[in-house]
Formats: sequence, C-alpha cells, structure tokens
Amino acid sequence: MAASQDPAANAEQIDYWNTGAGEIWAELQEQLDRQTEPLGREALRALAPQPGERILDIGCGCGQSTLQLAERVGPGGEVVGIDISRPMLEVARGRAVAVASDRVEFLEVDAQTGDLGRGRFDAVYSRFGVMFFGDPAAAFANIRAALKAGGRMAFVCWRPMAENPLMRAPMQAAAPLLPPMPPPDPLAPGPFAFADPERVRRILTEAGFSGV
Repeated sequence: MAASQDPAANAEQIDYWNTGAGEIWAELQEQLDRQTEPLGREALRALAPQPGERILDIGCGCGQSTLQLAERVGPGGEVVGIDISRPMLEVARGRAVAVASDRVEFLEVDAQTGDLGRGRFDAVYSRFGVMFFGDPAAAFANIRAALKAGGRMAFVCWRPMAENPLMRAPMQAAAPLLPPMPPPDPLAPGPFAFADPERVRRILTEAGFSGV
C-alpha cells in the first residue's frame, strides 16, 4: 500500500497531531487507552473480526486497537494501522516490537487522500479516528474503495458535548476564566464533528456504504 497523499487536504489537522496534541497523546497513551478502550470494545464487538481477515485501523494512534485486532485475526490475518501523527505512530511501532507481533503494520497515511489500495481489506475499524477529515465524504469514499465487496466497517465517535460530561465539565469550569469565544462550527473537523447521527448516515450512504 503506497503512502502517497495530498498534505494540503488536511494540513491543519496534520500539523495539530504532529505537534502538541500528538506529543501529549503519545506521552499519556496509557491513561488515554484506559479511557477509550472500553468504548472501542463495543465497535470491536460490532465488527466481529474473524481469523485470517485483513483489517484497516483508521486513526490507530498509539496502536492499542491495532494490536487488539491482530489478536482477533490470528496468524493468518493482517492489520494495517494508519495515522497522521508521527509521535503516536512511533509509540505504536514500539508496542508492536515489544509483543513481537508480525501481523501488524503501522503507516503514516491520511485516510482521506492516501492510497489505501483497492479492494484490499475485509473490514475497517476506528476508535475515535474518523472525526477529523476536512472532507468526510471524500474520506469515506476512499475508505470504501479499499474494502472488498461485502466488506464491513465499525467505528466509535463522540455524541454531542451535551451528552459528554467528561469533556463538558472542564470547559464549563474554565469558561469564566477565558475571554468570550464564538460557538464552534459543529461540522468542522474535531471530536464532535460526527455528533449528528443523521449527518453520519448521509455521509456513509453517499460514500457507497449500505446497512448503516
């Protein structure tokens, strides 16, 4: 799978995840894994990886989810984890070496624009890695093209901030100490870009997915 891509398409996100944010996530990967892993298990349950399958893990971060998928597909399978964050990919590769896993590969690829291969994967998985595309429709069309006929996808993303006290409470506590800020664009790349389930269904359907 080639790793060519257009760096201008998601330049802001690429910069963000390769500087402060990516470095912080790499440093705090154990704590962040404990926070998100139980939620990712639900997407794993829905995906139901099978022995021998080839699976693409989008926004793999520090690699925990990719290694979990590798356990499910077994010796005859393969898992490719992709991310735009070099600091997190370095952690992921180190973890794969530590467990001597030869069924995983980690690549620095933007899922929106990168060459993911055509009809290569049985399934696609993501744990909070699909909300940061500048053009979600283009990204999911690219992802869909990488799936075999009858392939499937499962991912987990955040619902609205109003339903996430984990993130809402700190923001409310800090608000009196900050200057007034304009309301965020609900469609901009970010944690809550997929908070509207109807928007998600529309994007996936237009990209060629069925049974959403």
